[in-house]
Amino acid sequence: MKNNIVVLWSHPRSLSTAFERMIMNRGDFKILHEPFAYIYYVLEKRGLPTGMIVDAEHPTQFEDIKNQILHSSRQQNVFLKDMAYHCYEYLVKDECFLQNMVNTFIIRNPAKSIPSYYFLDHNIIKDEIGYQQQYHLFEKTAELSGQIPVVIDADDLQSHPEEIIASYCKRINIKFIPEALQWNSSYNKQWDVWKIWHADVASSNKIYNGSINQYEENVTNNDRIRELYDYSFPFYQQMYQHRIVPDSTKILDK
Repeated sequence: MKNNIVVLWSHPRSLSTAFERMIMNRGDFKILHEPFAYIYYVLEKRGLPTGMIVDAEHPTQFEDIKNQILHSSRQQNVFLKDMAYHCYEYLVKDECFLQNMVNTFIIRNPAKSIPSYYFLDHNIIKDEIGYQQQYHLFEKTAELSGQIPVVIDADDLQSHPEEIIASYCKRINIKFIPEALQWNSSYNKQWDVWKIWHADVASSNKIYNGSINQYEENVTNNDRIRELYDYSFPFYQQMYQHRIVPDSTKILDK
């Protein structure tokens, strides 16, 4: 039986690592954390964002990273979390690879995600906000599969975690494990590359309802954040209309 490669395509500060932590707690997936970042930041020699710690042994070529993923999937199910902007140009040229994966998406209102990013790194650019590439990848995967990919909105995930995760599992045909929604606080070594970015999830024991941090600089008082918000919001809105809606399904077959 062929193992699954489930991918959660995200943009920064979308609660994607918290979702990944929940999947990790299931115990039935090998977790791969943002392997394609090495294309964008190391291979293409872009300026490293604040706090990125490069593993010199990590592959940087698309084909090598792809082969690493495929090799892992021969041994067990794989859950991969990554940013669409890290590898968009490579992915859309490799339709066979895209079609071999279960492509899912997580989004968050840019009024929340962008201030969170800006708080950690003021050197913020449109590419790294990531909504445009994420939306175009959403369109590409929909075109290839003939179906609308599964989309989770972070606000819904926080307010209705059990329902949203149960629906996610049902839609991609994996077992829903309620016990995975709570865990003991722990650190995943794969997060070393982005250590300062994952402090909240490392200290968490579940997906919390509501934002833990409120940021002084936001869309109401910072021109740069507002500019990035205005640019990103239309892409977010396009995906938002396809999200899993709370109360649209009941829980479920366990």
